[in-house]
Amino acid sequence: MLALSLFINNYKTMKILLGNNTFSILAGSETYMLTLATELKKLGHEVTAYSPNLGFIATKLEQIGVKCINTLVGSQKAQVEPFNPILVEPEDDFDVAICAHYEITRTIRQKFPNLPIIAIVHGIIHSNPATGEIYPEHPVTDMFINQYVAVSEEIKEKLENEYGIESIVIRNLFDLEKFKKEGSLPKAPKRIMVNSNYWGVEDQINQIIKEVADHYKAEFVGVGANFASTYEVDKIVKTADVVFGMGRSVMEGVCAGKIGVVHGRWGTGGVVNPESYDTLKLTNFSGRPWTGDGRFLSPKEIISQIDASWNNKTINEMQKIIKKEHDAKVVTKKFLDIANKLINN
Repeated sequence: MLALSLFINNYKTMKILLGNNTFSILAGSETYMLTLATELKKLGHEVTAYSPNLGFIATKLEQIGVKCINTLVGSQKAQVEPFNPILVEPEDDFDVAICAHYEITRTIRQKFPNLPIIAIVHGIIHSNPATGEIYPEHPVTDMFINQYVAVSEEIKEKLENEYGIESIVIRNLFDLEKFKKEGSLPKAPKRIMVNSNYWGVEDQINQIIKEVADHYKAEFVGVGANFASTYEVDKIVKTADVVFGMGRSVMEGVCAGKIGVVHGRWGTGGVVNPESYDTLKLTNFSGRPWTGDGRFLSPKEIISQIDASWNNKTINEMQKIIKKEHDAKVVTKKFLDIANKLINN
């Protein structure tokens, strides 16, 4: 089934299909797929990205040599599309698909009945209990999916308890050449940043962050869909000393050698440091507690945590954890390991 016989880093090069709800906005799953595609291309694999909604991220993907498509013909014989008299040739068969989201995963399975599929689940909100509406993070349960991947233990547990689906945990991946630690911490925070697409300037969630910034007499800046949206988040992160956010947003700061504070709509998880990491990772740095009730910490409590972690030892220890658990090179190898096992079986 493998398209090529060339070996790169102990893997045969593959034709890989990536699928996501959109490649049009600068959000979590989109930047996840962009990071994964970038590393796959570096390793010499042929990558195609599929989404009905192409846009900003698709442009970035095309720039690194990833073909982007918004329709899938599938692996069946050539067919005539409805209302289109032109004979449409099927895509070349892929070796494996790595995808996220309910409708995308279903579409890929329908179009490619025999293709090994690795499906990623990023979140725990899967449906509307009142209406029964299925949300994007809901797993596909009526079709065979070869391997489910959860980005946290919280999601793994939900998949098993609610759907009887076995999954493996592979954590969020980051380009550590892009989000790279430079320099050391200053004597005190000079710039505090909130990195989020979930709330805006006037939201009460910001009030706590503003009070923390005021305590340090630090500049307060916001990046995200409701602040100032930019692809070059890494450049702004590098100018900050403390980064508030959830999930990928806060961990981009930690990767870049900043003090990260998990804080958002689920509550305050607190500073990401070697002592808190093993707990915060269980819920993907969302602020949701693994046990007990979530709550927002007071500015005084957050300041106390920042002060306690304000040393280069904390930063250096977190760099070791990041390189082990979140480096795009390490995480991409895990996906390739799974893909090779599925193909060989």
